[in-house]
Amino acid sequence: MRTAKAGGTYVYAVLAATRDLSVEAVVVTLAYALGAGVVLLALAVAAQRGFSTQALRARAPVVRRALGGVVVGVAALMALGLDLKLAAKVPGYTRALQGVEESAAAGSRLDRLLGAGGPVATARLDDFGPAPEFRDISLWLNSKPLSVGQLRGKVVLIDFWTYSCVNCLRTLPHVKGWYRAYRDAGLVVVGVHTPEFAFERSPANVRRAVGDLGVDYPVALDNDYGTWQAWLNRYWPAKYLIDRRGHLRYAHFGEGEYGGTEEAIRTLLAEEGLPKPVAGSLPDPTPTGEQTPEMYLGYDRIERFVGSELVPNREARYRIPPVVPTNQLAYGGRWTVEAERIVAGEGARLRLAYHAHDVFLVLGTSGGDGAVRVSVDGRRLATVRVRADRLYTLARLPGAAADHVLDLAFSPGAEAYAFTFG
Repeated sequence: MRTAKAGGTYVYAVLAATRDLSVEAVVVTLAYALGAGVVLLALAVAAQRGFSTQALRARAPVVRRALGGVVVGVAALMALGLDLKLAAKVPGYTRALQGVEESAAAGSRLDRLLGAGGPVATARLDDFGPAPEFRDISLWLNSKPLSVGQLRGKVVLIDFWTYSCVNCLRTLPHVKGWYRAYRDAGLVVVGVHTPEFAFERSPANVRRAVGDLGVDYPVALDNDYGTWQAWLNRYWPAKYLIDRRGHLRYAHFGEGEYGGTEEAIRTLLAEEGLPKPVAGSLPDPTPTGEQTPEMYLGYDRIERFVGSELVPNREARYRIPPVVPTNQLAYGGRWTVEAERIVAGEGARLRLAYHAHDVFLVLGTSGGDGAVRVSVDGRRLATVRVRADRLYTLARLPGAAADHVLDLAFSPGAEAYAFTFG
């Protein structure tokens, strides 16, 4: 499941959770409040005691000017883009400050408090009120422009997706299956295509992908994130169900839970003589077990980079270190590292140590065809020809997920965005 870098809230999960607040939820909330209060109290006491002497009071104007200078200095560094150099030199440095909040124990606690078994917002058919409208849609494919108001009397499945997201692609067979099985009973599917990368904003690219993927239900191009923001969404994929009155009744984020989602569809349709459920007849490709997490390659979101210091927005030479730890990657040869992608120069290479069964990479090309030579554990597998901006399969290895080392050699001009695994 891909998560947006910023924006949106867990609004639907919170709405569901407020119906079942437990003693543990109250205790955790009080703990957060107490922690913040203790820090503020300590600062207040220190300030009161520290400035009780005449000497320190005399220095107060100097302290204020010094702190003001620090604020101005930080603003100047950001204006000059030097904060990017820090992020490039120490990728993901702020994550060290979030160790407790992002720990497995904390995540497990929060999941239980939100009633979440994984990324599911709520599996119950609660009523969250009128559904938001489609906003700022730049183009509709397979349909004339639609509105939530026009669809009253139908059960509507909203699917936020983007065509280079492997998690979205793995859910598509189920979405298409539900559309085929239940459209005559009153189900409408609307795929809201909200782009993650710049090339996904191209209507021609999306139109080609929709055709190649066999998507024949309405697709709304949400290039300006108007509908994404109206729905307070932050995930690819995310599925929402609207009942016949136009009220939001169900949400699910990420892959899996196909049987539960289909049961919610059938419940909202509430008609006799529905066809047999289709979820059980389709394979569930959602990965299980431990695997390498999604890895972005541009400096804006890179987190697991080792080796040479990143140089933002201009071509530079990189060296792959002797050892690349598991779940880390390194660049070699000449690369231009941009905010959301890397662009290959002469001798461009990439090494990735990963734990998975399958490896996917979003690739593009800045002119003409590109090529990526793929080797795993020192064994040459294939050469991938890059003719369009999309997700490519680099490796599918037999057996269970395991530790491997992937080596890629890129032709000049080839572009790479993000790895995903299966």
